[in-house]
Amino acid sequence: MKRFTAMASLCAMAMTGCYTYYDPYYYDYAYYDPYYYGYDAYYAYSWVDPYGVYYFSAPVTAQIDLNAAATAIANRADTYFTPAGCAGAVATGSTVNYNFNNCAGAFGLNSVSGAMRLELSESNGQLNLNATSTDLTAGGRPYILEVNAVATRSGTQRVVTMTSRSRSPDVTDSRNEQITMTWEQGSGCVTMNGQGGSTRGDVTTTATVTGFQRCQNQCPSAGKVTVESTKGTFTTEFNGTSTVDVSAPDGETKRYQLDCS
Repeated sequence: MKRFTAMASLCAMAMTGCYTYYDPYYYDYAYYDPYYYGYDAYYAYSWVDPYGVYYFSAPVTAQIDLNAAATAIANRADTYFTPAGCAGAVATGSTVNYNFNNCAGAFGLNSVSGAMRLELSESNGQLNLNATSTDLTAGGRPYILEVNAVATRSGTQRVVTMTSRSRSPDVTDSRNEQITMTWEQGSGCVTMNGQGGSTRGDVTTTATVTGFQRCQNQCPSAGKVTVESTKGTFTTEFNGTSTVDVSAPDGETKRYQLDCS
């Protein structure tokens, strides 16, 4: 299997003209974008998994008690983040303020520190969630969390549709993606699909994530990421192992180690 490095590719181009130089960002984004999906997913999972207790009564179009919902979310922070007490969640009205101190979660979320503000609202019986962060770090690097989400349920199935602008600022200058996340209540496993794009400097990409599946304490078991660029299409697929290969348009690959095993 050929291995890509920018230096080797440039040398090859200089000597033979046989290889194309690809900005490493194209490879990196195919790897990092699912991480951002996983980060957003676990926060949303912790807010919505027992969704339904927030209603005064059935049916699901009944009015939501937002203050009670915020209190319930804050009270169960220890259920979703470890060690106990690391999330420091406090509800005030319909708002939950978190102060994370080296927390771990699931779906790749670890070493989380900093502040997050979650604001709840209601529209036509749907729970709306808007989250932003301040001085947040995740996985040992700065992370900006910015998610607008709508939660619905049908029996034990939970569905969250998100607009995510979450990103690592040392990797990506901007990101905007539309994501749909589904799971069965209490299962600890989610499936996500989405599409959007990102920029870094003058490099722009669009990304499509299909069938991305992840369970707690497991590597991603399925899913495909397709990143479109001016240089062509970069792809990667997940199969439950702790490594993934990102393929360039000419077949060159770059291997990444996943923090999941």
